[in-house]
Amino acid sequence: MSNKTLFYAIALAIVAFYLVMTAVYQWGDETPPRITLVEPFAEAGPTTPLILRVEDADTGLQEVTVRLVQNLESYTLAQEQFPARLPIGGNTQSAFDLNLIPFGDDAIPKRRGQVKLVIAARDNSWRGFFEGNWARIEQDVNVKFTPPRLEVLSAPLLVSQGGAGTVAYRVSDDARRHGVRIGETFFPGYPNPGRAFTAFSLFAFPHDLPASTPVTLVADDGLGNHAEQRLDVTVRAKTWRSRTITISDRFIEQTIRPIIAQDPEIEDLDDPLRNFLQVNNVLRKRTAEQLTALASDSLPEFQWKGAFLQLSNSQVEAGFADHREYRYDGNVVDTQYHLGFDLAVTKHYPVEAANDGTVVLAEYFGIYGNAIVIDHGYGLQSLYAHLSSFATEKGDVVRKGQIIGRSGMTGLAGGDHLHFSLLLRGVHINPVEWWDPRWVQTRINGPLHRAALRTNDVAAPERGSQTPAPPARMGPSPPSPSLPP
Repeated sequence: MSNKTLFYAIALAIVAFYLVMTAVYQWGDETPPRITLVEPFAEAGPTTPLILRVEDADTGLQEVTVRLVQNLESYTLAQEQFPARLPIGGNTQSAFDLNLIPFGDDAIPKRRGQVKLVIAARDNSWRGFFEGNWARIEQDVNVKFTPPRLEVLSAPLLVSQGGAGTVAYRVSDDARRHGVRIGETFFPGYPNPGRAFTAFSLFAFPHDLPASTPVTLVADDGLGNHAEQRLDVTVRAKTWRSRTITISDRFIEQTIRPIIAQDPEIEDLDDPLRNFLQVNNVLRKRTAEQLTALASDSLPEFQWKGAFLQLSNSQVEAGFADHREYRYDGNVVDTQYHLGFDLAVTKHYPVEAANDGTVVLAEYFGIYGNAIVIDHGYGLQSLYAHLSSFATEKGDVVRKGQIIGRSGMTGLAGGDHLHFSLLLRGVHINPVEWWDPRWVQTRINGPLHRAALRTNDVAAPERGSQTPAPPARMGPSPPSPSLPP
């Protein structure tokens, strides 16, 4: 046998071996493709995403089809066919990903009811006379395109810039998120304690938003169906005081360097003005974000009772929303709002809890120095800053008037005093309102009780509402013990 003949014989044997091995491999693949719904769902709406992954690590994918079937009509969401390649030495399509909004396509009718999601995939196996291995998923999905129902129960409201209010309302039980939106800030709603199928939201009108900013009641079912209703709210415009504060290198050395030393994320830039600006801007902003995060874990219950206490015997040194202009070497270098009250008595004066609540922070806290935050429930929290010492710790339940620490000058403070702030969902509000028993009764408690009385007049809820109301009472209803007195 010549060398040329031997070469062709060997080459032919290699090809034959390859074809035999390929056939064995193709026929030997008994595993169908794997279909995975990355985010499974049983309900869908206008914005529900379909996130899908189909995999076949053996002979690879040949075909993937995704359809919706409703009322005997079929709508194709995706249909892909992949060229067949020999897997030994070739590149097969081993995975397919799909991420789309099924009902974002105008070609698919938006009819409420049940649809069937059908996903089918086939691989390149030669089993079943080259039919391949099939995988199929069928899932029933309830689709919904109607928004939740809203009904305002409160009378027209009067609030002030930097002030707070409450609104009571009904919302259908398909709402997963509801509450009040003002500008970019959302104040969640909660079930009204002891009052069937009603809800309420405590909200704050930010001090720096125009009085013309709409106050809107909103609800969302989590599927993309959104309802909103403009609330009848009159906003009283406020004028804030302006003050000029002159800062010096000595002030910066005494106040800013100790703050930087307490915070590993703030670098000492070895420049008085730059150090001041990063604390007064960067750190102030980060501290505000941390206060908002604290409010997200607020207990959904009324812990506070009645009006809040101002620090006993205190004199006001700075008021809420004072606009401060900072001057250095004769130049304006920064401006900020002072969101709270500076209250002073004597050095290291005992600081009382303004109301009942749970301590959620007791530590060195950025520009506030030694600080305590008390959660009063439903997003309402009080802040006590610049303390010299603590008399409580995180997790303690405190009572109105209880001593929690002593005043001081830690943090961004030029002298011994208490900085006191009230916040609702991280938004600073004017404490003057909450120090007034009459305001608390008429603007917070009253609307909730009046809404409850209206609720009791309803015989039965509409379909889709929450648990039916209890039988109506004759005469006025007594205050609920679940509500703040």
